[in-house]
Amino acid sequence: MLPPRLAHNPIPFPALEAERERFRADLAADCQRLWTQRSGRTGVVLSGGGARGAYEAGVLLAFQDANLPTHILAATSVGSINAASYAAHSKTNVGNAESLVRSWSHINPPAVGIDWFRYILLLAGLIAASAGFGNLIREALRSVDIIFHLTSPKLTWFALGLTGVAILYFFDHLPYLGHVIKHAVVRRHWKPDPKKTWLSIFANLVVWGCGTFFLIVSHIHLTPDEVDETDPTTYLITAGLLLIAALGFFLRKRISLYSHKFLRLPLRSGLFPNFERTRFLREHIPEAGLRASPIRVVMTAADVNTGAEKCFSNTPPEKLVRDPGVDPTFVRDETVMPDDLLLAVIASSAFPIVYEAVPMQGATWTDGGIVSNQPIRPAIRLGADVLFLVMVEPRSQRRGEIKTFLDLGVRAIDILMAQNLKTDLKILSSVNTWCEHYAAGLGLRPEQVTLHVGKRSYRYLKAFTVEPADALGASVLDFDGDITAPAILQGYRDGARAVDEFASYLRSLPTNLPRHEVRLVAEQSDLSRAAARP
Repeated sequence: MLPPRLAHNPIPFPALEAERERFRADLAADCQRLWTQRSGRTGVVLSGGGARGAYEAGVLLAFQDANLPTHILAATSVGSINAASYAAHSKTNVGNAESLVRSWSHINPPAVGIDWFRYILLLAGLIAASAGFGNLIREALRSVDIIFHLTSPKLTWFALGLTGVAILYFFDHLPYLGHVIKHAVVRRHWKPDPKKTWLSIFANLVVWGCGTFFLIVSHIHLTPDEVDETDPTTYLITAGLLLIAALGFFLRKRISLYSHKFLRLPLRSGLFPNFERTRFLREHIPEAGLRASPIRVVMTAADVNTGAEKCFSNTPPEKLVRDPGVDPTFVRDETVMPDDLLLAVIASSAFPIVYEAVPMQGATWTDGGIVSNQPIRPAIRLGADVLFLVMVEPRSQRRGEIKTFLDLGVRAIDILMAQNLKTDLKILSSVNTWCEHYAAGLGLRPEQVTLHVGKRSYRYLKAFTVEPADALGASVLDFDGDITAPAILQGYRDGARAVDEFASYLRSLPTNLPRHEVRLVAEQSDLSRAAARP
């Protein structure tokens, strides 16, 4: 029996509220009967995608408004956050996404720990350390009567600052001019890039020009006397500086090695810590509600040391194994109920490079999307026979501009996740094709057939894909309410269409569907290769 429909709590999002009213008014009258008569288990699979997870929140809100029961929520990455919130705010199999949608509507980067100001502080620390130790050396030399004097201090310090900025932003362009000159001297056939050449000329003019100016206006005093440019001491100091520069060049590899060890000290396993994100999630997701929810929530995470995938569940394995259609081996070997469920949510959604890895239960965990961007397999192993596959980007993925190492890293992980998804969908399609093939030969519907190959069993799963028609406006790190709001609205509309498709599918099913067991022998090797994972 279905629970009563949840009270409609308005969300301060006029366009979404209008869409909700329209959908609830147009929802077919027989939907509640269809949900009640259905004896199977419905699974919702939520993928990763950073800020694009707002789309999933809209889809879940549509499921809530349709009073659609969800028995299994299998999620990874940001999908784990959405799944946990949806289940935690409801005491029935119909989740509650209103708190989740409110959070996504008002989210901002600092709330989830994306605060670039910390790197300004790191840079300020480096400047302070340089100034501190530089002045310490200056005072030490002064104590032995070696004094540096600047004839134009303000202009000199401005030139030095300009040099530092030029090195900071154009360091990788500095050597390019040398390559151009080298190829011109040896007359090797090579056409330089005009843009890179001009940037390199500009960077070299600024750096070497300001550096030369600094040397011209700088004078050294020994005791009260200024060292004259023609004095032998000047030549000795100049030779010493040149010797230091030469040693630096020849010992560059060793200096680079020790610099790597030193400069990595302030860096962590991700650009941003999980502190603010943890606080935000603990404020918005009640852990007690998540533990008590009848919805089976399974969140995948990856062990960064072994690469193994683990499924964290809100239900103890000994209770989970008693659910209908569950694979006991999967539950026993691959699922665990952690002591801290919210920490498991944080671990499952710790996007690599962006967030630090999470230590938990004797291991270090990161985003489960790197091993399975859509955890279809856990949903199947927990007994789902109908799946809603919620994807945050269309099949033809957007190719954003790559400017920094962060853009490249995020894009590379996106590619990896997309490949995992394609593999899972291909396997699911292969199993369904086999079930359809044998069902047609027996004059049955594919839902009635269970194929047995050795000790493995395979069954048909009806899958409804919920995805945006076009790329969402939000990128992985666009945690801004003004950007995520359109994604929520789009997700709600697409989720509502999926509900209508599901209702149409249930109307087409006969009231009685007896199961038929088909044991295969000759085709065992072919089927095993096609469907080794689900």
